[in-house]
Amino acid sequence: MEPQEFKRQLDELRTIITDGIAYFSVWRGLMVEDEVSAHALNRYRGLFLPARNALLWMAFIQFSKVFDPDTRTISLRNLLLAAKADRENLTPHASEDNLQKLEEQIDTNEDLLQRLKSLRDQRIAHHDANITGDTRLLYGETQRLVEEVKSIYNSLTRYHDRSTTSFEYLVREAERHTAEVVQIMREDKEKRLQRFKESDTTT
Repeated sequence: MEPQEFKRQLDELRTIITDGIAYFSVWRGLMVEDEVSAHALNRYRGLFLPARNALLWMAFIQFSKVFDPDTRTISLRNLLLAAKADRENLTPHASEDNLQKLEEQIDTNEDLLQRLKSLRDQRIAHHDANITGDTRLLYGETQRLVEEVKSIYNSLTRYHDRSTTSFEYLVREAERHTAEVVQIMREDKEKRLQRFKESDTTT
C-alpha cells in the first residue's frame, strides 16, 4: 500500500468513527432519566422511540466496521496490518513496539468485539432464527470501546503523519444539540399544561 492510499483510508475510517460517535452520543442524550423529560419525549414516542433504536443500531454497525477483519474493508485491523508490513513508509513515526502495543490494545477487547460482530451479523444485518453466542452489549463497555477506538485511531494517524483528530468537539456538539431538543420538548409540554390549566379555570 502506498502512503497516499494509507492516508485516504485513514480519512475514510475517520468518517466511519465520527458517524458512530455521533449516533452513540445522540442516542445517549435521548435516553433521558428524569421523569419530566421522559414524559415530554413520550408524547412523540412514534418518532423518538424508533429514532433511539435506529441510532443505537447504526452506532453498533459503525463500530463493527472499525474492527472488521475482512481484507476488502477499511478498518483499524487492516490498516494496522498494512503498517506492520511496511512500517517505515506508512508509519514512519512509530517503532515496531508501538505497533505491537496497538495490536495488543485491540486484542484486549476481543470478547467485546466478538459479541459486537455477533449482534451485527445475527440481529442487525440479518435476523437469524437461532442466535449462536453472546450478543449482549452493556452501556459501560460500549462507552469504553468508544474511548479505545478514539485512542487507537489517533495513535495510528500520529504514527503516520503526526496528526490527530479531536473527537470531543463532535461529542459536545451532539450532546448540546440533543439537550436543546429535549428542552424544547419539555417547554412544549409545560405550555400545553399551562393552556389546559387556564382553560380549566375559565369553565
